Amino acid sequence: MTGDGVERLVAASSRTLPEILQDTAYTRLPSTFHWLLQAGLPLAFQLWIWGWHRAAGWLVVTSAFSVWALAQQRLEGYADDSSIRPPAIASSGRLWRVARGLSALVGSSVALALLLEGFAQLMAAVFKCPGCAG
Repeated sequence: MTGDGVERLVAASSRTLPEILQDTAYTRLPSTFHWLLQAGLPLAFQLWIWGWHRAAGWLVVTSAFSVWALAQQRLEGYADDSSIRPPAIASSGRLWRVARGLSALVGSSVALALLLEGFAQLMAAVFKCPGCAG
């Protein structure tokens, strides 16, 4: 190995676990979820029509995460590109930040509502009142 290759190997191995996880969460992972938006929302709509509301809700959560991932990728750069590219237009950057925040809010809220509803269903099944007519 040349001196340059050894220096790069040492620099790569000196990264800490939080740096590696942040790099994975903010640059590499978003590039794999862009297809969820394309398939998730139409399928969620169809499942809602069929009456499968929980499954449709989880698909909305995955679609919201994919919108967050696209906005994050646009703001922070791409996994293939080593340079972080800021948006060319300031209003475009604000739009992507708003999209990222709204999608995080929608995805988190729907996921929380679905988890609470699932917990309520579990508690209703576990703690049945023996004298109740329900």
